[in-house]
Amino acid sequence: MSFSVSKGIRRAILDDAPAILSIFQQCDLFDHIGHRQLNIGLLEVMDWLENATDKHPMLVFEEQGDVMAWCSIEPFYGLPAFDSASEISLYVLPTSHRKGIGTQLFNYLEKERHYIGFTHLIAYIYASNLTSQHFFKRQGFEQWGLLPNIAQNEQIKDDVLLLGREF
Repeated sequence: MSFSVSKGIRRAILDDAPAILSIFQQCDLFDHIGHRQLNIGLLEVMDWLENATDKHPMLVFEEQGDVMAWCSIEPFYGLPAFDSASEISLYVLPTSHRKGIGTQLFNYLEKERHYIGFTHLIAYIYASNLTSQHFFKRQGFEQWGLLPNIAQNEQIKDDVLLLGREF
């Protein structure tokens, strides 16, 4: 299978790992407050990249040689009945918010969904992350569930919303 080419969007490679980690840390509420980066480091990101497949790709949005955003599609649940459902993660550098980069990545995935093989996408969003909630709702996602106080560390607790979209 081959993905179509889109301006600025390409498959992530191992050399992108430092940029992907940096974007993840800058966008993660728990990283700023609770030092989650102690659990997610460069080796974990390299594992994500090495485990990416055609059905579960990891993509980056690049501008003038700099990675500005990344997106991954991962299995939703480990049973065959859920093979056409995938979890989506999408992170954009905070300095690049409101420039349409996230929308471009999402539109690319939507266009390639038949090649990737998903009919449903599920996003796990912190309840306090209103920016992500608004972004996914603009892409047609609806709230499908709530996990109360499931995200915890020493300083904070947060609910996680399950937002989903059927294609």
